[in-house]
Amino acid sequence: MKNKNTRTIEQVYRSAVSGLYARLRSNYDFIYRKFGDDGLKLIADMSREYGLSVAERAKSRLEKTDLESVAGYLLRIFDTVARGQDLVSTVEESKDRIIVRVNRCPLDFDNPDMCQAHTTMERTVVETLNPRLTYRIGKSLPAGDGCCEHIIEVKK
Repeated sequence: MKNKNTRTIEQVYRSAVSGLYARLRSNYDFIYRKFGDDGLKLIADMSREYGLSVAERAKSRLEKTDLESVAGYLLRIFDTVARGQDLVSTVEESKDRIIVRVNRCPLDFDNPDMCQAHTTMERTVVETLNPRLTYRIGKSLPAGDGCCEHIIEVKK
């Protein structure tokens, strides 16, 4: 049988990323069901390790690691995750802080603790690229808010 795939490369990409995210979410749910809070720690540890590898690659791509450059790199990650669909709703910038608001969760989290464990990757990327910066989640869709806020700010 010959594969008669007539999808465009963009359709294949979107489908592949969607499938990978569904699998990642399934793996997270399995780990959490099996190990409870220890599973969340395991997910955070995995996310931290991955974040370190992403930060290493980013160091060779970024000319500067100031607030704007690091937040821009995070936006690039979000654009990749979005698969060509709207994800970022607004970006609020000030001298000391950038807030990236997203209108949907690519992994459809319904557990705020799972979201925190997963976004250890983003925290690791930001804080590894510039130790004078910090990353945190403000509002959270899994917590029932209308959006998620990814906050990158200069440490006080």
